[in-house]
Amino acid sequence: MTVLRRITRPLVYVWASPTTLVGLTAGVLTLATGGRAQVRRGALEFHGGFSRWLLERRVVRASAMTLGHAIIGRDPECLDRCRDHEQAHVRQVERWGGMFIPVYVLASAWAWGRGRHYYLDNWFEIDARRACGDEA
Repeated sequence: MTVLRRITRPLVYVWASPTTLVGLTAGVLTLATGGRAQVRRGALEFHGGFSRWLLERRVVRASAMTLGHAIIGRDPECLDRCRDHEQAHVRQVERWGGMFIPVYVLASAWAWGRGRHYYLDNWFEIDARRACGDEA
């Protein structure tokens, strides 16, 4: 790790911390409800318990979700399958910091307002799919 990276890396975590705090709240709820945690590629990943419950809700319906440097998943297999995509979102949060969640919601509203799909046509999702080699 270069000296510059060693200096700037903690600043990136601070910059992303408002979004990460939301993820850590979900993580604490996950652990309190029998879920588990692991560290992968600089992010805390939580699965089971509250994370599974939330991601299986009709409103969300996802295998995994990134909230800063915290990623929640239904189970370890979902996290393994989605890791590249979710890590692309981690990099997005590192760029956008505390504005990530509001801007993500605006990107969904923008897509929906243009008659597109709120999730599939959200710029952040297109970028994440492209970043991990999936078709955009």
